[in-house]
Amino acid sequence: RVLAYRESLEATFTLAQDTIARGIQGDLVECGVFAGAQCAVMAKAIMLSGEKRKVHLFDSFEGMPQCGPEDHEFIRAHKRPGEACQTIEDVKRNMVEWQIPEDMLVYHKGWFADTVPNSDTGPVSLLRLDGDLYESTKVCMTHLYPRVSMGGWVIVDDYHLSGCEKAVREAVAPHPIYFQRLP
Repeated sequence: RVLAYRESLEATFTLAQDTIARGIQGDLVECGVFAGAQCAVMAKAIMLSGEKRKVHLFDSFEGMPQCGPEDHEFIRAHKRPGEACQTIEDVKRNMVEWQIPEDMLVYHKGWFADTVPNSDTGPVSLLRLDGDLYESTKVCMTHLYPRVSMGGWVIVDDYHLSGCEKAVREAVAPHPIYFQRLP
């Protein structure tokens, strides 16, 4: 189901707390950060725990790339590259306002295809994907999903979009996908 914005933030915070409380190894990662609110709640969960983990922020900080043929909803809506843009400076300002320590955040600026494959996140306890598009989701699932520690969580914000769902299903095939209903 599609969660409202506040519900989505609460779910991310709860799952971040869960991975930390259960001792799941790894940092927390978001691909497609927009203004950074989801990353901020991940960081708040880490701060409350007293642990020393990082939050990795992957984004072009130039808006969305061109959609592809699998992205039916974006084609119908005539979405253009560059929409949903927040600059890295905007996100950094937001993190200061949310009182997130700068040394907790690792910025990966650029298109996912250029930054994700060679990134050094190490193990991942929580992976949150908000790339909207097939190619964006596929790159992240191909390279980051295998890094998710046993017992970790993967949140796919745009699973309701056909291209995103296709990318997730291709990346996990032939294994089934298990869904958990969030409060």
